Amino acid sequence: MAKTDVAEQVLDALGGKDNVKANDICMTRLRILTEEPDLIDLNRLRSIKGVLGTVRRGSNGVEIVFGPGSINEVSNDIVRLTGIEPSYSAFRGSSSAPEDSISVQINGHAPIPKAVRAAVAAKKTLASAHVDTPANDDDDADDMEELASLLEATDAGSTYRLLVVNGPNINMLGVREPKIYGRKTYADLVRLCRTAAREAGFAECRCFQSNHEGDLVDVIQAAYGEFDGIVINPAAYTHTSVALLDALKSVALPTIEVHISKVDEREDFRQVSYVRAACFETIVGMGLDGYRKAIKDMAACLHEHKGAEKA
Repeated sequence: MAKTDVAEQVLDALGGKDNVKANDICMTRLRILTEEPDLIDLNRLRSIKGVLGTVRRGSNGVEIVFGPGSINEVSNDIVRLTGIEPSYSAFRGSSSAPEDSISVQINGHAPIPKAVRAAVAAKKTLASAHVDTPANDDDDADDMEELASLLEATDAGSTYRLLVVNGPNINMLGVREPKIYGRKTYADLVRLCRTAAREAGFAECRCFQSNHEGDLVDVIQAAYGEFDGIVINPAAYTHTSVALLDALKSVALPTIEVHISKVDEREDFRQVSYVRAACFETIVGMGLDGYRKAIKDMAACLHEHKGAEKA
């Protein structure tokens, strides 16, 4: 099915294009603000091919979750069919961007102040929206934190980009077996990774989590030519997935395997790691701090490789 057909079906399920007041793209989510929310047919939305789920956003909004390979095309078709350009500010309680900002989008995120426009424009276009972070009230602060990280790295001359991949049930951190995995949430993990990446000098750190093996393969493949290194916690797929191993070998990016718990001291079936054959380092049993170490070690690896090339 063509992506245009998907966009047309989405608009029909939303009550028609005239019912769309604003739209935005947030990673793998298409955000829509409507004039008449009662016209939204969630069951029809969920039945559309390529739609993985829906989430109501406020009284008039809805988020439609797509797979990482289709969201951009669908969003572009929504813009073309409605004539409405993406507007992040519409979803933050204001009708327009402040006068001192412009509608430059970083992977569909917040308007950037004019003062930093030139610095952002000078950078290579960021990777397309194949990665996801939790939708919560901290989105705005996280987005601006990531932008600050990008600008700091620009000033420091760093162009390295890092992808952090997490497998099934990592989204349940804080709830899932806290005696093993701790009380901190996935949102805490994302913030830790962004902070650690900024401190290590990365120009970009993107975090992706999925409970589906194919999504993980897709995002690894999409990293080719877009990212310089991968930190991965495949979770349960560590012990079962040859597909993830093959994907990592295919893109041939420097990769570090991370596990929150001491997997080498747990059940026998957790002693097997397929992805390890594609990784230059494995970190286990350090909790979320294992990600911090992995990011620091990845930065050292990339800088060492760059130094060797110059020599």
